[in-house]
Amino acid sequence: MEELFKTLNQANCSTRRDVELIADTSQALLHLLTTHEKSTHEMIALYSCNLDMLLLVLENAQEQNVIENVVGMLYQMLCIKPRIGGAASKVTLRNASRTLLATLVYVAQELQPASPVLLSTLYTLITKLSLIDKRIAVKARLQGALNVTVNLLRVHASHTKFLLPAVKCLKIFASSSVNVAELGRNGAVDALIALVQACSKKQTILVQTSLDILQLLLKSKKNAQVAIKQGTVGVLLAMFLDWHQSQAKHRHLKEQKTLLTILKNFCLSKAGKKVLIEADIVQHLYAFCKDIPTSSTELLPLASVILQKCLMPKKLPVSSTASVYNFSLPQLEHDPYCSCYTPGNTGLNAAPGSDIQNVDSFGSAPTPCSSLSDLAVITQAEEVKTSCQFSLDSLDNSRTEQFLPELQHFTHTTASLCNIPAMYSQLEGVSLVDSPGKQPLTFTGFGTVTAAVTESHLVPGVTLNPASTLDVDGPCEGLLESRPRVNENEKRSLHSCHSSADTSKMNDSKSCEFGLPVFQEKPLASGPICSSMANNCLLSADKISVLSENSGSNPDAVAELKANGLVCARSENIDSGTNAVSSDLLVENTHLANSTIPNAAVLESVNECSSMHSQNTLEDVFQEIYLTRARDTKTVLNRCSIPYPDLCSQWTEPRQIEPLLCSKNDVKRKSILGDINRIVQPAAIMNNIVYSLDALLDEQSHLQDCLANSDAEWVLTHSEQTIESPLEFDSQFESGNLRTAIQVREREYDLLLSPDVNSSRHLQWFYFRVRNMQVGVPYRFNVINCEKTNSQFNFGMQPVIFSVKEAGQGRAGWLRTGSNICYYKNQYTRSAGVDAQAKLFHTAAFTIVFPHNGDICYMAYHYPYTFTLLQTHLQQWKGLATQWGTYLNVQRLCKTLSGNEVPLLTITSQSREDDLDGRQYVFLTSRVHPGESNSSWVMKGIIEFLLSGAPVVQQLLKMYVFKIVPMLNPDGVINGSHRCSVTGEDLNRKWVNPCPVLHPTVYHTKQLIRYLVSISKSPILFCDFHGHSRKKNVFVYGCNGKTSWREDDKVNSLDDKAFLVSID
Repeated sequence: MEELFKTLNQANCSTRRDVELIADTSQALLHLLTTHEKSTHEMIALYSCNLDMLLLVLENAQEQNVIENVVGMLYQMLCIKPRIGGAASKVTLRNASRTLLATLVYVAQELQPASPVLLSTLYTLITKLSLIDKRIAVKARLQGALNVTVNLLRVHASHTKFLLPAVKCLKIFASSSVNVAELGRNGAVDALIALVQACSKKQTILVQTSLDILQLLLKSKKNAQVAIKQGTVGVLLAMFLDWHQSQAKHRHLKEQKTLLTILKNFCLSKAGKKVLIEADIVQHLYAFCKDIPTSSTELLPLASVILQKCLMPKKLPVSSTASVYNFSLPQLEHDPYCSCYTPGNTGLNAAPGSDIQNVDSFGSAPTPCSSLSDLAVITQAEEVKTSCQFSLDSLDNSRTEQFLPELQHFTHTTASLCNIPAMYSQLEGVSLVDSPGKQPLTFTGFGTVTAAVTESHLVPGVTLNPASTLDVDGPCEGLLESRPRVNENEKRSLHSCHSSADTSKMNDSKSCEFGLPVFQEKPLASGPICSSMANNCLLSADKISVLSENSGSNPDAVAELKANGLVCARSENIDSGTNAVSSDLLVENTHLANSTIPNAAVLESVNECSSMHSQNTLEDVFQEIYLTRARDTKTVLNRCSIPYPDLCSQWTEPRQIEPLLCSKNDVKRKSILGDINRIVQPAAIMNNIVYSLDALLDEQSHLQDCLANSDAEWVLTHSEQTIESPLEFDSQFESGNLRTAIQVREREYDLLLSPDVNSSRHLQWFYFRVRNMQVGVPYRFNVINCEKTNSQFNFGMQPVIFSVKEAGQGRAGWLRTGSNICYYKNQYTRSAGVDAQAKLFHTAAFTIVFPHNGDICYMAYHYPYTFTLLQTHLQQWKGLATQWGTYLNVQRLCKTLSGNEVPLLTITSQSREDDLDGRQYVFLTSRVHPGESNSSWVMKGIIEFLLSGAPVVQQLLKMYVFKIVPMLNPDGVINGSHRCSVTGEDLNRKWVNPCPVLHPTVYHTKQLIRYLVSISKSPILFCDFHGHSRKKNVFVYGCNGKTSWREDDKVNSLDDKAFLVSID
């Protein structure tokens, strides 16, 4: 055998090539290689070493028999007995691909007629070598193999048995984008379509490979345009329909998927979409989707995409995509370095002469800079100019240090009267009285402040003069908080909506029998003292809550209130001459709760207020606190009701951990087909607008807020009635968001959300009320203007629902419910037209089966947490702090543009065993994005944990001081926004350079943190709590340690990854 190789080499290298000797020798070697069943070590070594010599013979060969012999040996070595080819070097094999391509071109062009078997063998070898040589597609183009292959497909179209290797090799050639363009110019598309049409459906591999090449070729826009002009689209569509109609058992789904992918590529151009629409593809694919089995999960998305692209984009059924809520922003002279500055835009899109809502407690019109008294960094009111030039580099310690009351508390046991002049030294007209225990402290321009004092101890917030209420704003806002003035006219306006309601005629005994509490704002008690105390004590939850267990009080009711944190748990003796009364006091600064108040007027008001509330239950007190706080909540537009779920003080514990919904595969297909059916059968669609916030706002523009809720009464009167009318919707309450509800079928409704205030974007959060439903009947809801490209609704998440009737039966609480939930792209766009690149909205669809007839249910994207509910919980947390002796201080950090107060909480231990200087600071914030209500619930759990009095908590509070801003964007939460404040801006993108006027919460929070850093009390942790619409579980985004304010973080920034791995 070795002698044969030597002879072949000598004959090939000779000057005069002996063709007969080369042919005979190569034939003998091929025979020996073929007859040996096993590859011996001697044969492997011999053939692999002489592979270069065989390639050289092939390069020089011009005779067909010699070429066939050498190609046959290479086929045996590389395909039949791969151990031999594996022993050869990769360099040699790469050279083999170039030689084989040159031989292929020579055989196809020079040897006529070319042997189909030889061509098939050459293509098989080239396909085999493509696994090693990644540049074989480029070599094929350089050698001219592309044009040769396309011509062979045309000539040998009838010899389908020999064309499979050529088609597989052509698929490899088409992997290069340059080759795709050249193949398109050479007519490869027409040749492949002719080949597919000539093949029978049993030749599935050949057909599938040919379709795969077509898919690669038609990705090119130029090739697609040529194919459209030549009528290729209609041919492919007819081919697809033929495959679909001729098969009974759906065996050729892969071929249909490839054809659908090709048709989808045509939809990307206007010309291709036009041809498909003219071919009536919508009707054909609609029938296809109805017939295809549900197990065909790969075909349905492709068919739905084609249908959506071929449908004419529709404009949303609203007059404007902008928000229905508009807030007039202040006109500013901008600092070019401020984040609110935009060149050429100094009005911030505010209407000329428009006024911002009055956020100044003096009652005067606000200046262009807004809320002078709410900027904690301003020292003097007269220094404020009509611009927003406030530098974060210039900290005003005298104003910022008031937000560190724990420093004063642990330095001095209580606030002394001798310090009061220093506190108000910047106020004009200060008048201090020599007898503090008997006379009020009066400050000109700030109303009347009355304090009960003994042993030089100041107890703020106790009103002795019922004719005047505390009204403090400006530089002392962190020390004394303003109280709302509620005059008789306001009281009458607040209660006017109740007297006119039909539900006010309900019998109270019926309500009690049914078990539903009637939530309606109650008139304040008569009498000067009770009127003042009702506004400023327990009912308003603004300064002090006083309940007495004596004087006829109900001990059980008071104990119930204690257990829920609405009153203090401990009693102190109040000495007033000869009178001694045991009372429960709850003041704003709970560490000052224990004081002696020698004043008969105070005792009289305490006892009278206590008697007034002696019969109140926990639910009644909670509702009164909530209603009073709701009066202080300022919205962009008027509210028509109060959400019923907020008035339930206690919720039923969930029976089990919420599981993810196991969605069915065909839910999305049915929803998409339902949308297409509206176009195919438009006569079956009702399009009945049952709720329009735009129209309601036009009708109610002159009305005032109606702080009431009659849901329980409505349920009582309608629970037994036969329901025939459509569902009734409403979203005019705090955090509500629903713009329009359209009845499209008998029990199917399209819902449209309202964008964020002063914006036309950020559509995701929904919260609305629905009533007039039938029990056991499935209702379909489609939120048709969602913006996110995907949602957890596709991965098991469900909307939440709150049933008023369930609450009346003792099962109050939000539950996740719904079936057939899916999230998909629809045909609605922001503007009408046929633009192929138009951005489309998405639909969040779900089915609800209501548990009761004539019920009222609230539905939301996630568990709602309103700003008023936070204010109510603040009152409960004060009681918990007093009960467990925890230091809790609640201050107003600032006011928002709407005039809502932003609370700042300070929580630490009352214990003075450890020096406060040794305690490190932890800064927590949440709810900068209003639609991420889960962050508020997490923050609520953290605060209640810190106030729980557990041993681990007590130890924790001895080591740390917690600064908490539980809601950074109250305006957005109140007005039902998803991401922005009333400026239409994302506050989470304003941390670098916030504007003190337009972004006060971010500005003051950052100022406070910078002040902590400046006094060497850098927070050991700053954590901002968020929610995420497309991720599961709990995860953390960390900042770069190199930019931290802590030196340890900068030094250890390289170890952050190792640390995270260690705690995983």
